[in-house]
Amino acid sequence: MRNKRGFTLIEIVVACGIMGLFMYGVYTLYTGGSKTAAKGQYINDAVNELRNATSLLHRTINSATYPTTMFSDKFYDPCDNTDKSVAAQFYLKILKDAEKIKVPASGQQTIMKWVVSSPEKPPESTGKITKHELILAYEAKYSAEPLGKLILKTEAFTFTTDAHNNYARSGKLNLAPIPNESSSKTLVNNVNFVEFMVGGTIPPEKPVDFLPISVKISTVYPKDEKVVKENSIMATPQVGIDLL
Repeated sequence: MRNKRGFTLIEIVVACGIMGLFMYGVYTLYTGGSKTAAKGQYINDAVNELRNATSLLHRTINSATYPTTMFSDKFYDPCDNTDKSVAAQFYLKILKDAEKIKVPASGQQTIMKWVVSSPEKPPESTGKITKHELILAYEAKYSAEPLGKLILKTEAFTFTTDAHNNYARSGKLNLAPIPNESSSKTLVNNVNFVEFMVGGTIPPEKPVDFLPISVKISTVYPKDEKVVKENSIMATPQVGIDLL
């Protein structure tokens, strides 16, 4: 009867080494695939968020207007006032011009404000004014610099004016909040910076000087700061532009 021969220690060590190399290869392929998939998901989400955010901002910034009182034969708005500060309260306002606005180290910061108005038509109807506020809020410090969220906050009101104050010419509005038309929405995540560039001198010489403004949003993949996605738009509000 033949004697059965077992494995030697060297054979077991070699076999374990080969198995270890095989498992390491499998693990490397798995983690590499997971990282690639995660990066691909980030790029897809970032592109969609940037596209939707810039589309929304383009539409609402282009719609920025002064509150107006409209009659069949004439209308009044703050541009009619000799006091420039009256119209200036309804200007689109930005934190900085032609300079990157980084995410704050903590908390949040308003980086742009503007209003969109529909005229009042006394005595038939009231006007409507929607206040927009673009906010850059700290989220976390994933890389060398903090990343944040770009948030759009809106508040909607009806407004009326009166003949005693020359209607909307005075800039004095009697506001009443509109229920269920105010909101706060995150537009973009993993934001690195936002940059505004105005195509003219601010503040404008006249309230009716309508200047184009570009808005650029840059995002970074938290796990690889070399992966950057950006988008920008150009819009022209129907109001002046000034600094906050």
